[in-house]
Amino acid sequence: MNFFDIYDKNGSTKLIKDREKIYSIKEIMDCVKPVLHKLKNNPNKNAVIISENNFDFIINFLASVFAKKEIFLMSDRKKLFLLDFEYILLSDSSLEGGNTKTDIETETPDFNNTFINLFTSGSSGKPKHIRKTLKNLFSEAEDIYEEFNKYLQPQTEIITSTSPRHMFALANYVMLPLLYCDRFVINTDEVIYPDSTDLGRKLFISTPSFLEQFKKHGVKLGKKPCLIFTAGDKLKKEIYEYFSNTPVCEIYGSTETGTIAYKFSYDSPYRCMKGAEVSTDDASQIVIKSPYFMEKQITLCDIIENHGEKFYLKKRSDRIIKIQEKRINAMEIEEYINKSEYVDSCYCVKSGDKLGCAAVLNEKGKLFYLEKTGGRTKLIKHLKSLVKDKSEIIPQKWKFLPEIPKNKTGKVDKEKIESLFAKNLSFPLILDVKQEDEKCTIKMVFSNTCNFFCGHFDEFPVLPGVVQLYFAHLFAEEMFKTEISKDTVKKVKFSHIIKPDEELELVLEKSGKNIGYTYRTKETVCSSGTFNIQE
Repeated sequence: MNFFDIYDKNGSTKLIKDREKIYSIKEIMDCVKPVLHKLKNNPNKNAVIISENNFDFIINFLASVFAKKEIFLMSDRKKLFLLDFEYILLSDSSLEGGNTKTDIETETPDFNNTFINLFTSGSSGKPKHIRKTLKNLFSEAEDIYEEFNKYLQPQTEIITSTSPRHMFALANYVMLPLLYCDRFVINTDEVIYPDSTDLGRKLFISTPSFLEQFKKHGVKLGKKPCLIFTAGDKLKKEIYEYFSNTPVCEIYGSTETGTIAYKFSYDSPYRCMKGAEVSTDDASQIVIKSPYFMEKQITLCDIIENHGEKFYLKKRSDRIIKIQEKRINAMEIEEYINKSEYVDSCYCVKSGDKLGCAAVLNEKGKLFYLEKTGGRTKLIKHLKSLVKDKSEIIPQKWKFLPEIPKNKTGKVDKEKIESLFAKNLSFPLILDVKQEDEKCTIKMVFSNTCNFFCGHFDEFPVLPGVVQLYFAHLFAEEMFKTEISKDTVKKVKFSHIIKPDEELELVLEKSGKNIGYTYRTKETVCSSGTFNIQE
């Protein structure tokens, strides 16, 4: 039962749950029409949606479709400057004053001539523009429903931890219920923490990086989802095992191709979707034909072992880095380093004219790092030795991080890693992180090899105050997923020196529009202050 065919005929069908209220299609259209009225009165043909709230996104999206606008979905508002055309900007404030009913005529959209534009950073970090029709998206949703409806109950709630401005959530969280609005209810609550929302009997749209948080924090699902869809990065074997009593479906695809294949276990091959035809080119790269996109076919850089309707993903071949006129495969170097008994995971990037490696150490690696006689130096030497005989280029810059940064789609945040190397600042070793809703405690050690100890002071090195402020600011933004004004730190107090190789706790506490920080060693408070959250 298509939303666009019944929106003015079957107003009683329930489609959206926003907090405690469940909206019927008639009530949804009452919210859509004021925005639609504004869009129809605007001659601009392009609508850019940057809504972060899921309910607002759906209202803005529907209004743009009915207004026959060309729709652009931007996941990062900081990149709006890349759009070189005029547009109407629809954000979370688009609905302000929009509860007044507006009498306005609507008609069923032309699915083949309603265009949706998405942007992806891909492997290069430069946004790639992808254009699809509403028909492409509905074709994908039709096949998703046919493939997975056996897991679903009547009026299944769909909830997500990722943004519908990305292709994966757009197809599964928005298009699927719009196409089968008599079978689904969209739950617009934001899933921010693993234990913050009841997922019982729901279809949960998530990413590998978010699912990893369940295992990391030991969160068990009391009431289990009927199905979990995940995409964005490879799902680790231990995560499959952690959710062993819940069907977890790992999606294979991309923003360009949509959902191409899926699997339910780590070792099994991917099974192709009904509308996806998969083959390989001379380099064994996957070639896809499908009604889910406008092109005749798309070739991705992934190397597969093809078995007709099933295939095994062997490796990605799109992370070639050129350094000192030599071309290297970053993934191969990561594979060598990941074989170390001290490393959980790593990611390599180009940093200037050198190769940088961000690595996450396991407990054994942390103990090695903390050895009093040059542990960090010895560890780096060991990791370099794993690559030395296999590549002309080996990592010369190293960052040891608590985890590899991921974006909301679950993919590695390459830009963030590159920015960390660009700062040329040594990082502390993170020993442990404990986070509650409004409080976070991070245990760390600043090694005596950190570059900011040089000259501060030669005979008696101490951790500079500006470095303490920098990392308090960095971790506060990271842990609470917010932006903090650097110029509004207040109540700063330095009460005790911090020495190299000293185990340290950074305690971050959020209160309203402030985040307070405190550094301490055992029971001694070393420094403290408060940041203002940027509005």
